[in-house]
Amino acid sequence: MSSRFTQWASLSPWSIISFSLHALKMMLSSGYALIPVIYTGWQQGFSSPWVILVIGAIILAITTFAIVQWSQYRFRVQDHKLGIKQGLLFKRTHEIPLNKIQNVRLEQPLYFRPLGLFSLVVETAGSKQDEAVLSAVNYRQAMQLKQRLFIHAPTQAVSEQTETAPVDGAATAPSASSIVVQKQLKDLLIFGLYQNNLFWLSIIFGSILGQLNWDKIGDNVFAQALWQWYQTTIATSLMSELLFALSVLLLLSLLLALISIASAVLKYHPYKLSLRNNTLHRTGGLLAKQHDVLALSRVQLIRFNQPILGRLFKRWTANFKQVKGTEIEQHAKRHMLIPSMTPAEITSVFFKLTGLKSRATELPSHYQGIDIGWFWRRAYWPPLVPLLAVALQGLNGFTQLMWLAATLVVIALYLRYRQWGYRLQGHDLWIHTGMLGHSWQLLSLTKVQHVCISQTSGQRRKHLATLHLGMASGEQTIPYLSITDARLIAETALSLTKYDHNNWI
Repeated sequence: MSSRFTQWASLSPWSIISFSLHALKMMLSSGYALIPVIYTGWQQGFSSPWVILVIGAIILAITTFAIVQWSQYRFRVQDHKLGIKQGLLFKRTHEIPLNKIQNVRLEQPLYFRPLGLFSLVVETAGSKQDEAVLSAVNYRQAMQLKQRLFIHAPTQAVSEQTETAPVDGAATAPSASSIVVQKQLKDLLIFGLYQNNLFWLSIIFGSILGQLNWDKIGDNVFAQALWQWYQTTIATSLMSELLFALSVLLLLSLLLALISIASAVLKYHPYKLSLRNNTLHRTGGLLAKQHDVLALSRVQLIRFNQPILGRLFKRWTANFKQVKGTEIEQHAKRHMLIPSMTPAEITSVFFKLTGLKSRATELPSHYQGIDIGWFWRRAYWPPLVPLLAVALQGLNGFTQLMWLAATLVVIALYLRYRQWGYRLQGHDLWIHTGMLGHSWQLLSLTKVQHVCISQTSGQRRKHLATLHLGMASGEQTIPYLSITDARLIAETALSLTKYDHNNWI
């Protein structure tokens, strides 16, 4: 085993598929803003031969790029490092120390499933540049590589040695693993519903609706009949119009919810999170089989999110956050999370995850709020703009809209102030934020790397301060808390880490 992968090796030619799709994804993700332009040009009439020529040129360019990428891609595991070489005109070689590897994720995209191939994704504690994706490897090679890559991480290496079953569960073998939580189809349907977001729907529909010929639509008999019905039935009172507008928004939200629900089911079903030697293993995915691995010691903080729809269902989503800049940190909603959790399930999960640095047993029932000075410091700015506009232009329709917008901003600031708070429980710190929804962040003070207490002149007069807690996953801030509490939290963190020489990451 020790002699395998020590020489430069190339990927399977099937990896050309993966390189091609990755190039296409990059092209589409950077070109979404061109959708309205393309739609407008199509309405005005593109020349069909040119369209075919452009599409053909794009396909040829992507295929050529993928073949070049495959032909120049080499990897090896030698001298406690994973080496990667790639590039034709611009050669690039980088090495990843094995003791810096955080996770090794095993995925099986839909296009690799008939071939029995997998993609091995290596995630590190550094920046996004220090990661590797080894495409089109068979299962045996993937598991051997995982064991080699975790050779300097004893906890994870042991956990990998007990794993001999493919991601899709085609075979099973005894292992010292315990199931932390499983999610049924109903739970994922609820998760997709309450994670619904109107932002992307507004972008897509806004681009398309802006290109429609509304004069032609207005001349349509059905549109005229619909408008007549609106005038006689809905426009009779302001309350009826408000209820109608809310109903339309609800229907649009449900439309996007169908997309969100389908996405949640395809990504995570059948969801299973298991624990093996203090290492989390998440499996699932209908189209692309996924297998995430995360050592509990790597967890920097846990975030529990409850959007406004989640409050109706009393469900939370737990995200395990690691070092900032890693793949999981940038795509946390795709990978190591637990969807659709009830408060009872959260307590059960805490009981099972004994390897966490935190010692919490349940979500807090209350928190200490920040001082209202945070709100007043920001609340007087929004009304200044419409006040100045009224002084220059007088009260008209435009300035009334400005007053309405300023009022909404002030209300949003107040709601955020009301939701911002903290609670210290032993060596654990809970930070609560939100607006219409809720968010709890649980961090163990043993993971804190630096602390900073800052004060403005106004805060100093009121014995308040702003506390900054630096962690490998990013900085956490609690503004406008009492200076006594700020010092207590800071001194607790410093006393825990002063003589602790364990790796923060």
